[in-house]
Formats: sequence, structure tokens, C-alpha cells
Amino acid sequence: MTNRPLGVTLVSIIAWLSGFFQIIASLFQILGGLLITWHAILGWIGLVIGIITLAVGVGLWKGNPTARTIAAIVFALTIVIEVISIFGAGTLWGAIGGSILPAIGLGLLYTSSANRYFGR
Repeated sequence: MTNRPLGVTLVSIIAWLSGFFQIIASLFQILGGLLITWHAILGWIGLVIGIITLAVGVGLWKGNPTARTIAAIVFALTIVIEVISIFGAGTLWGAIGGSILPAIGLGLLYTSSANRYFGR
């Protein structure tokens, strides 16, 4: 395995931070919802997503191609959701702003150095 490219390192760290903050926010939501309300149920779902995000960050750090695929799917879905939001309550600028980091993440995960790192 080659040295980890800077772009993959950045995406890994962002995934860790995102997962960590998702877990913290979810715990507050669970406790604030007294464990069994609708808010608490959403908090439990957020907690699972946060844990998965942390695991994906670790996988990216270690060069796991499955983690890269999961991250790419999440980034792509985020972009699609942002574009769809334009036709609902969202705005064009909101969709552009919400799509910038996922687009950068996709680009960083599929550079030639990232392809070598993930064994492609």
C-alpha cells in the first residue's frame, strides 16, 4: 500500500469529526427526548449514522476500498438531495453551498494518488 494522499487524509479527518459531532448531537437528542419520543427515535438513528461515519473515516484512513465506496455513495446522495431541495423549500444557493464539500470529497477520493492508495 502506498502512502496515504493528503486528500484522503482530509476526508478521513472530516468523517471522524462529522461522526463525532453526530454522536454528541444524537446523545443530546436522545436524552432531551426522554429516550422514547419521536425526537429520541431520530436521535437513535443519528447515533447509528454517527457510528457508521466514524467507521468509514477509519476505513478511509486505512485504505479500505469499501469505506471509499460508502463515502462516495453518501457524497453523491447528499448532492442529489441538495439539488432536489431546490424544488422544495430550498434555494439554489443553499443547494450549491450544501454540495460543495461533498463534491470536493468525491474529487479527493478519486484522484490518481487516491486510486493507487485504495488499490485501483
